[in-house]
Amino acid sequence: MLKRVVGSLLFSTLACGMLAAQDSGLKVAHTVRQGAVTPAQETSAALQTIYTDFGPTTTDYYNDTTGYYILGPDNSVGDSEQAIGLPFTPKADAHVTQLQGAIGYISGTSAVDIGLYSDASGTPGTLLASGHATKIPDFGACCTVVSVTITSTAVTAGTQYWIVASSDTHGPDFTGVWQASNLYNIAGNEADSGWFTFSANVPAGAAKGTVP
Repeated sequence: MLKRVVGSLLFSTLACGMLAAQDSGLKVAHTVRQGAVTPAQETSAALQTIYTDFGPTTTDYYNDTTGYYILGPDNSVGDSEQAIGLPFTPKADAHVTQLQGAIGYISGTSAVDIGLYSDASGTPGTLLASGHATKIPDFGACCTVVSVTITSTAVTAGTQYWIVASSDTHGPDFTGVWQASNLYNIAGNEADSGWFTFSANVPAGAAKGTVP
């Protein structure tokens, strides 16, 4: 499993772009919406939705004003790396071929990895497949999503899996945000002592593919 270190300070990005330490815990980002809303593009009809917490509409696909930082080791926030995970449980046996996340870019090399992981007692376990993206919209601009294609990977109905976003080895200075869902779920994050769960600013993401 990919191991990363997360610092102990929670940061909030103010509208002016400054950073302020607020509390202990995860590093959270806030901003204001930038420009006009662009409707999210629907996935090809060849792919079926296995999981999603996007919505409720293509013009309100996610909350683009807040989310958790995704940080490379040389990020502009000046803190440790941070990777974010979103769990999902398929309702039917399926094969995942595409992963999506409402990831916004702040600074650094535009490169992020999104992977499909197994579950290990309620936290991300083994990496099953992953993809790499370099076209990342700005943080605070709704509603383009980052999509990666992965090797077709079987998932089992009723079994929990994880979508995990992290910095890429070719972009150690990446600073971005996995923007929040307008719906409710439970997500996870990797910290000094391993992964743990949280229930606020839940990342907006999706898993798509084929359902036999």
